[in-house]
Amino acid sequence: MYKLLIVEDERWEREGLVEFADWAAMGIGAIGTACDGIEGLEKAIELEPDIVITDIQMPGRNGIEMARLIKERQPDAGIVVLTGYDDFQFARDALRFRAVDYLLKPIEEEELLATMARVIRHCEETRRVRLEEARKARTYETGRRAALQRTFAALLAGREAGTEAEAAVGAALAAGRTGAADGPYAVWSLRPPAADGAPDPDALADWAEEALGRPVLVRAAGEAGSAEFALLFALAAGEADRQRELAEPLLRKLAAATPAGPEGDGAWTIGQGPAAETLAEAGASLGDAGRALKHALWTGAAGAIGCAEAAAAERAFEPRAEAFAGACRELCKRIRNKLGAGDDRGTEAAVDELFACIAAHPGAGRTYAGGLLGGLLDGLWTLAAPTGQGAAAGSAGDLAEVLACERQADMKRRVLAAVRRISARLHEKRDHKDDYVVGRALRLIEERYGLTELSLAYLAAEVFVSPNHLGMLFKRQTGKTPLAYIQEYRLARAEELLRTTKRRVSAIAEEVGIPNTSYFGALFKQAYGMTPGEYQETTQR
Repeated sequence: MYKLLIVEDERWEREGLVEFADWAAMGIGAIGTACDGIEGLEKAIELEPDIVITDIQMPGRNGIEMARLIKERQPDAGIVVLTGYDDFQFARDALRFRAVDYLLKPIEEEELLATMARVIRHCEETRRVRLEEARKARTYETGRRAALQRTFAALLAGREAGTEAEAAVGAALAAGRTGAADGPYAVWSLRPPAADGAPDPDALADWAEEALGRPVLVRAAGEAGSAEFALLFALAAGEADRQRELAEPLLRKLAAATPAGPEGDGAWTIGQGPAAETLAEAGASLGDAGRALKHALWTGAAGAIGCAEAAAAERAFEPRAEAFAGACRELCKRIRNKLGAGDDRGTEAAVDELFACIAAHPGAGRTYAGGLLGGLLDGLWTLAAPTGQGAAAGSAGDLAEVLACERQADMKRRVLAAVRRISARLHEKRDHKDDYVVGRALRLIEERYGLTELSLAYLAAEVFVSPNHLGMLFKRQTGKTPLAYIQEYRLARAEELLRTTKRRVSAIAEEVGIPNTSYFGALFKQAYGMTPGEYQETTQR
């Protein structure tokens, strides 16, 4: 639907034009009115009409002057000029500002309808042309950006240095720049607060260009799923040492334009590499920017951080590494002791101390801390794991989650969650020790029924209790002695093999842990009423 503005100083004529035709049937959905050229311009600015019908002779500002000012603001607006003066000068003035038509008063209905039909066709054609121009412009801009992003990626990988493609990137970044055609360039690595709310590279480029006031290239970078971006732009004279200051308007723009993270944190993080003197140096600078970004994420630093700060933290850590490792070993030992003693509060306090120690040594880095904490969790899961199973059942998943954390705060949450699960497992073992002992014995029978040495003494040694105590617990919970249960389980497995396979009876007897074929046959006949051979033949007919 189109918007129409009627400007006429005579009230009855103005209202008459509003009621003159079925405007909605013509595709006009909104109508505004004004009583003179001054108000008409104000209404045009407010309404942004597609069509203006205006008288010429009006007090304050005439229609010709008003229409000229409207055309300056809205060049696609269709203007229909009305006048009671059949004067060529007025017609010539109207055509000068590209009025669509010129009508003499009094207006005939058929003439106005025909004129409006021409005006609407003009609006339709203008809109079609503008949409097509916009589509072509979008297509061109999308292609141009895609080509530059591909070239940017190749430059960062060191594949395009010294080529025409490098010159094209330099020319794109140098738009509006004064001074040298090449260098220096800023190379930044950016991370949003929430990966699922990350913008696409084109949107990020638009925001960055608005905030930084210059052309910018952006491409997705980092590991899959990390929502990391590489950003490249040309620096003006004196800006190479002011990169943190340059980042401030961009950080404000990004905070306003993108959603907050899962903890309500709306802050982006920017790692800044050293200024690249040429585009060929951009890849090395991005590597430094990425390390700065990882250091910022690990330490919880907000905003932008330069690679020099990350390197300084690593250098400061080197002479303190041995003392740090010793302090961490003592804290890990305390965590194990507290957890083993059932002191949950003391355990979590020791975990807090361990992470305070890690935070006080930011140069240790995520990899060092992750390896340390992985060893701690492996040892803690050993305490809670069933006898003979080691720590693998619980620690593998926890270790993977801990090593995936990029921030100390996230890593601490993961470690505390794992410690609480381990504590719950240990409490369960203490509170249900008898159930655990019998359950472990049953699992051992199911796993090792084929061993000829499987016996009450064997099971008791595996679960660390005396044979008499195990026999008593086993009989109370299952109603059978361990030996009776072993024999019954072996015969059940033999029955299944005889029923489903054509293997020799002697081989089956050996597999289930009763290698004496005669003894096996006697036990099987007592349990199933026929010999193993007869049972196999009967069930497989």
